[in-house]
Amino acid sequence: MVRPIAAIVAAILISRPDMPVEEATRYARVLRNEAKEHGFDPYTGVSIIHHESGWIPDIVSENREDYGLGQIRARFIGACRGDEDPLRAPSAACRAVKQSLLVPEDNIRQMAELITDHRKLCREKTGTAKFHQWLASYQGRNYPKEDRWCDASEQTWQVVRYRRWLISEVPRRLKADRRSRPRRAR
Repeated sequence: MVRPIAAIVAAILISRPDMPVEEATRYARVLRNEAKEHGFDPYTGVSIIHHESGWIPDIVSENREDYGLGQIRARFIGACRGDEDPLRAPSAACRAVKQSLLVPEDNIRQMAELITDHRKLCREKTGTAKFHQWLASYQGRNYPKEDRWCDASEQTWQVVRYRRWLISEVPRRLKADRRSRPRRAR
C-alpha cells in the first residue's frame, strides 16, 4: 500500500512527537519506498518500530543481540550469520553489520527484507502468512523444537492494535492540522 509521505510522517510523529520533522521525513521516504517494494503498509513499519525501539535509532537491546529502530537480531544478518560467536567475539565483518544496523535508513531497509522473509517462512511452515503470523515470526515467536511457527503473543497483538489505531488516527490528525493552519491571503 502506498501512503502519502505526509501521512507516514504524521504516523512517525504520533509515535515519537519530539522527533524533528526533517528526521521523520527522511525515515518516511525510506519506509515508503521499502513498503512499496516489499508489499506492506508503511503504518506496519511505523508500528513495529514504535514497539521495538520507540524510534531511537542507536538503541541496542540489553542482551546486545538486537540493533536499531527495528531491533534486528544481528546474529541472523549478513556476515554475523557465519560467525562462530557473533555476540562475544564478532568478526570485523560482523561488527560492520552491527554498525550498519544502527544507521536508521539501513535498519529500515533490513526490516523490510525481514518482513518478506518472515512472510515466506510462515507460508512454508503454516500454509498462510497473515499479518499477525509473520509479525510474530519477526518478533521471534517460532519454536522449531515444538514445531510451532508464527505464534502470535500479546506483544504481537499490541503492534496489530497500534497499527489499526494509526489507520484511524493519522487522517484525523492531518485534518486537524489543515484546519489549524492559517489561510493564505489571495
